[in-house]
Amino acid sequence: MLKLAVFDLDGTLKQAPDPYVYLHERLGTLEAAEVFTARGLSGEIPYDEWLRLDTGLWTGTPRSVLVRHLHENPYLPGARETVAALKAAGVIVAIVSSGLLLHAQMVAEELGIGPVIGNELFFDGDEDNPVVNGRVRTHCPYSAKRPILHQMQAHLGVTPAETLAVGDTRSDLGLFELAAVRVAVNPNHPQVATAADIVLADGDLRPLLDRLHGVAPLLW
Repeated sequence: MLKLAVFDLDGTLKQAPDPYVYLHERLGTLEAAEVFTARGLSGEIPYDEWLRLDTGLWTGTPRSVLVRHLHENPYLPGARETVAALKAAGVIVAIVSSGLLLHAQMVAEELGIGPVIGNELFFDGDEDNPVVNGRVRTHCPYSAKRPILHQMQAHLGVTPAETLAVGDTRSDLGLFELAAVRVAVNPNHPQVATAADIVLADGDLRPLLDRLHGVAPLLW
């Protein structure tokens, strides 16, 4: 039986494929962030430093502003229904994201998902109006999803044979390696599509449940 469904968040449950670019565009910090992006992608700076510099551009931004923008990022078609159906079947639904923990927790609260993993922003100031303070803690580097899922499976007592993984980028290939059923949603690289059992090329989760019955009826 399928016991655990692990979703990436950005581009997989929510429509914007990159949460950092999404917020930079709305906060007017995209041009400044592009300098760090080039250095991070080239390996000139480690991921932790890249993340600190990148999110540090939001220092002083109220948490409420981030929350409002993240709420305005819509779900993919069928996301809510898919999560609800998996939960109704007794499947644990989790998020493993190299995006923001703040966002993952919002989605978890709205859809009843848990556990969730994401990168953590810190805030200072009044409880009613905290602002980004420039500190960040990396819980999920871009290339570290495999060991995170391995630890989650061990904690939950779930095997790869009982796991479904859903993602859209090469960072999700680590999830695919520890899942019996692998789903690529609007994959951004041919390698992601090739590694998947199910490809939803239109960025629409509504066909997923029917496709799962066809690909892995004994797991469902």
